[in-house]
Amino acid sequence: MSGKPKNEFAFPQLEGDRLKWWGHGMTLRDYMAGYSLNALIQAHGIVMRPEEAARIAYTYADAMLTEREAKK
Repeated sequence: MSGKPKNEFAFPQLEGDRLKWWGHGMTLRDYMAGYSLNALIQAHGIVMRPEEAARIAYTYADAMLTEREAKK
């Protein structure tokens, strides 16, 4: 695999038998980062700077997307 992992929308809509993308909603990367951020806060409390927590959350999200693409 080369390049960045595919960053699809988290909640695509079906129109008939085709996927239709509605506007600019939350991406899968943002969705995964949000869950990672929640887990970080629950595990460590609010002991790190918000910028650091966000960076770590997106690092986890990127790793999940990379792994997801590797399994295809």
